[in-house]
Amino acid sequence: MNEIVTTRLKPVSANLSRHKGVRRHAAIFIAPALAVYLLIVIAPSIGTLWISFTKWKGIGDEAKFVGIDNYKQLWNNDTFRGSFGRTLTLLIAGGFVVFLFAFIFTMLIREMRSKKLIRAIVFFPNVVPPVALAIAWGVLLAPRNGLLNEFLELVGLTSQTRTWLGPDLLFRSIIAGLVWIYTGFFVTILMAGVDRIPAYYYEAAELEGASARQKFTRVTLPLTWDVLSVAAVLWVILAIKTFEFIYAFGGSGTDPSASSWTLPVHVYVVALGNRSPILALGQGSAIAVVMVALVGALIFLTRRVMRRAVVEF
Repeated sequence: MNEIVTTRLKPVSANLSRHKGVRRHAAIFIAPALAVYLLIVIAPSIGTLWISFTKWKGIGDEAKFVGIDNYKQLWNNDTFRGSFGRTLTLLIAGGFVVFLFAFIFTMLIREMRSKKLIRAIVFFPNVVPPVALAIAWGVLLAPRNGLLNEFLELVGLTSQTRTWLGPDLLFRSIIAGLVWIYTGFFVTILMAGVDRIPAYYYEAAELEGASARQKFTRVTLPLTWDVLSVAAVLWVILAIKTFEFIYAFGGSGTDPSASSWTLPVHVYVVALGNRSPILALGQGSAIAVVMVALVGALIFLTRRVMRRAVVEF
């Protein structure tokens, strides 16, 4: 009897030893990447959170702990509230237009033979440096000799010319530029979801007499919902973190106009820019913490709102 028990226990102990060996080797391979992640992500994040509770220029004087004073000043600051509002405007209004155009382009080029070429052309702005795109967009919208105003005058719509780079229209011009840039990115994502839908689904819908709108709402949208939910999360991240295009487009050699600031631009200008007071790292870190919290909250909300059963086909 003892021999039988011993024989049965040996494979169990052998499996445990093997699993321990696998975990040990996995830990050895993961350790370098984990150390780098802790060094360049976690440690700076903790440092930023600490600095947000201090008054510090980053050089010279030691950091002075001020508690939540930096956060109190933010909510009493009209400039910060403006930056926060513009960030939400870009997120909501810009996101609506981006996904509207992305779906229109996706459905238009879905059946085209040259859809790969068209998709590459639409995606092209995403491979160009944002600063170059900002310059090109500025040339297009320049008040004097700008291509858009010149075109409007050429076709007899002189009354529709505008100072597109003025304070009143500057941020709207930025949103239009970002829509132009990111539409191609989301066309590529949505196209990947639409291409996997079997053609007989649309054929069956046509036999049932479904209109184009019904085919979109009853076939395309439900069967690409998982792709759309991922795209929505990506848009939240892109809309809140976009910096280079806004900074370059709204600037004139120094810091950009305050009428174009979003949260990432506000972080840079307050912490490292040319505005007074300069090198206000405590307040800049507080803005960064608010921005990270906003991203996390919106991603959580987006996932909750768009959560639904995945349709398998």
